[in-house]
Amino acid sequence: MKASKKRRAAVTVIACVLAVCLVAALVLFNLVNSKVRALQKGATFRLSYTITAQDSTTSPALYNILKQVGTTTGNVAGLYSPGQLQLYLYTSDVENGGKDFFTDIYIDANDTYFDAGRLYRTLRDSIAENVPLVGSFLPDWSLPNYITQAQLAKILGVPNTQVEMQEMSGYTLTLSRQNIIHPDYAKKGYTYYQFPSEEDDATVLVVGLPLKSVLFDDTIPVDIHVEIPAHGVTAALSGTLRSGVNSLSAPVSVISDSDIDSIVQLRESLEQFADLISTALKSVQ
Repeated sequence: MKASKKRRAAVTVIACVLAVCLVAALVLFNLVNSKVRALQKGATFRLSYTITAQDSTTSPALYNILKQVGTTTGNVAGLYSPGQLQLYLYTSDVENGGKDFFTDIYIDANDTYFDAGRLYRTLRDSIAENVPLVGSFLPDWSLPNYITQAQLAKILGVPNTQVEMQEMSGYTLTLSRQNIIHPDYAKKGYTYYQFPSEEDDATVLVVGLPLKSVLFDDTIPVDIHVEIPAHGVTAALSGTLRSGVNSLSAPVSVISDSDIDSIVQLRESLEQFADLISTALKSVQ
């Protein structure tokens, strides 16, 4: 009789322990889901980045721009809203999140806008500081600030696919067990999720999160790795993000197509002039 009572007592204790574990699991699950849903509605982030070309023998269009201005490494601050992304790029020696970004990019499902005006002024000021004589000949920027991806492609003389970035605005954070991967670059304590991609040459996005921070912290450390075959680049980013609803809209200060045609003509003239100089120098040698 006493043995039977002891067994029933043991079963009761085990049932209570299991019930407590189940409640704790449900609380943690709801807490994680709540954090993820908040991040899905909007987020702000500050990251350091390093961008490398996937093939050292080629020079992709966007990577080439960053390389020429010495910004293949740097910092990025940004805002995310469903279907929209706003990025502010900083050089490595500038405080991340301040007003001294060298350019910014707005991305949504329809277009990508690059702040060409701010980039030009940044480059002009740098040239004027280092080579005052050359800088004195560079004119002020008098056009609207932003250009679209189609306009940038036309200026660079490359296909639109080499500069479009719509894919980056369409991701939704989902912490699904089936998406967990174990990459070689994994940091201790981080769980890595690879976002599903439908096409063979689609962008591969991997996000690493320390689940302890996801559960208990408002500011969450993050380790991001992106492979973008369309641009021939790989990006590694690390920093922090936190949830927050953002109101984003496409820029309205956009250069007209007629002005872009003038810039293209100027680029072509400069290229022809450079070719003539190169030919003349070779003939002298």
